[in-house]
Amino acid sequence: MNGKTLTRSTTDKFLGGVCGGLARFLNLDSGLVRILTVVLAIFTQVGWIAYLVLWAVLPTDNGGPTGFDQAKSAFTTSGDRPADRPQQNPDDLR
Repeated sequence: MNGKTLTRSTTDKFLGGVCGGLARFLNLDSGLVRILTVVLAIFTQVGWIAYLVLWAVLPTDNGGPTGFDQAKSAFTTSGDRPADRPQQNPDDLR
């Protein structure tokens, strides 16, 4: 299209940066994209589904993680990974 890649914006964002990234990709005003997304969400149920899918799969514009990766790390504690677990003392009878 215009040689740009579709990413989530880290600077022009309200929730997840999807509308800001889409506006930059389409060379449109981000406010217009947000209004269209809300209208689509209210009247067709497509807007919020498309927003969630794009949030989940698009990386941030600075090469950061996708939304899915961010959500996964938010629900993963450091103790859930075996390498991060402290070694259990064999004398501990708990």
